[in-house]
Amino acid sequence: MRRLSLVTYRVDDGVRDILEKTITDRIEGTDLEPDTHTAILAGIGAHALRTHLPGELLGALAVFPHTGHHALLVDNLPQQEFPATPVDGFVDETRLAVVNAVHLGVLQLLGLMPYAVDYENDGLLMRNVAPNPSAAGTTSSWGADTEFFWHTDNPHLRFGEPGTDPRVSVPRYLTFYAVRNDERVATELMAVEDALDQLDESDRRLLSSDVFEVGAPASTDPTEPLLLTGVPVLEGHRVGYRVRFDLGTTRGTTPGSEEGLERWKAALGRAAAWEPVLEPGQVLVFDNYRCLHRRTAFTPTDPTRSRWLRRCYASA
Repeated sequence: MRRLSLVTYRVDDGVRDILEKTITDRIEGTDLEPDTHTAILAGIGAHALRTHLPGELLGALAVFPHTGHHALLVDNLPQQEFPATPVDGFVDETRLAVVNAVHLGVLQLLGLMPYAVDYENDGLLMRNVAPNPSAAGTTSSWGADTEFFWHTDNPHLRFGEPGTDPRVSVPRYLTFYAVRNDERVATELMAVEDALDQLDESDRRLLSSDVFEVGAPASTDPTEPLLLTGVPVLEGHRVGYRVRFDLGTTRGTTPGSEEGLERWKAALGRAAAWEPVLEPGQVLVFDNYRCLHRRTAFTPTDPTRSRWLRRCYASA
């Protein structure tokens, strides 16, 4: 039985249409983009959402970071006219003001702070998760032809704590707005508890030992190599276990730890997972400390309409 704890809501069509009109009217004649105008876009989106969403959903958003749930999916949020999928990774953000307001507005209602990091995505807030020919053959959010095995984002950093600068830590939350997904590619999620169910106690203890090193993933562009040494894959915490892992960059520093990693990889292959195919207008939020995620390899459709998700890191 899957142990991933999930909250899902679908916005009524009428509410969606009112939200779209309200936000569109408020950004008309503006030139808003998410890096310079983060607070303005978030405020516009949050005000519209707070005014028109049902109280049940608003309450669920407000408490989500405090409930222990692993993931949240909100369906049928406003869309807009979209440009071609940005196969070079970047887009004129002023053309996406409606969905940026929606995305950032949801984060504000969740009580989460969006942020960018300087070692990835040219330091920009919104990452366009879309096939990029320059990333062919790599396990990157810009890749497509290579399977992206179970992993957590930026595991080469330390876990953060509330009230600290999130940019120097593992991102706590990954948040996505789905623009298009004609290829029907799943964004698979696994709770760390489901992986742990596949391990015996000795392997849990081994993976909780400081005998591993983790390098930066392929999607980062650090000015110097980043390597975190003497760390565990699993860290006990008040909410249970936190996990850091990337298949291509996590190594054991002893023969026993390398063998333990092989058993961990096998456990990930057996564990129960949730496999949502994100639809346009959906927002997905999940706890990157307590979930692993993956994407299978796929062949993009017409490049102008290939799979396109918008990702933003967020901190409690």
